[in-house]
Amino acid sequence: MKFPLLVMTAICLGACSGGGGGSDSPKERAAAACEAEAKIRIGEKTYQLDPAALAGSAKREDDVWAMQAPIVIEPGLRDEAKQTLECKVRVQDGKPDEVTYINFIF
Repeated sequence: MKFPLLVMTAICLGACSGGGGGSDSPKERAAAACEAEAKIRIGEKTYQLDPAALAGSAKREDDVWAMQAPIVIEPGLRDEAKQTLECKVRVQDGKPDEVTYINFIF
C-alpha cells in the first residue's frame, strides 16, 4: 500500500516542479546566461544581483536580448563596489545561449 502512495507523490512532485526548468522564457534564459558569465568574470568574489530585475529590463534587439541591472560586488565588505551590469545574450532554440557582450559600469 505504501509503494503506490510513494509513486503518486513522486509523480505529483515532478509535475509541480515544471519539468526541470524547461519552461523558462527567453528573457529568463538570457538573464541566467548573463548572470553565469558575470559570475565567471567576478571570480571568487561575492556579489548580489536580482535575476528578476535583470530579466525585467530585457529588450529584444534583432536576435539578442539586451539587459541591465544593479550589481553589488563584495557586498558589506570594505571593497564593496556598486555597479551596473550590462549584458547582451543571443537566445536560440536548440542552441546554447550565447553572451555576446558584458560590461560592468561603475
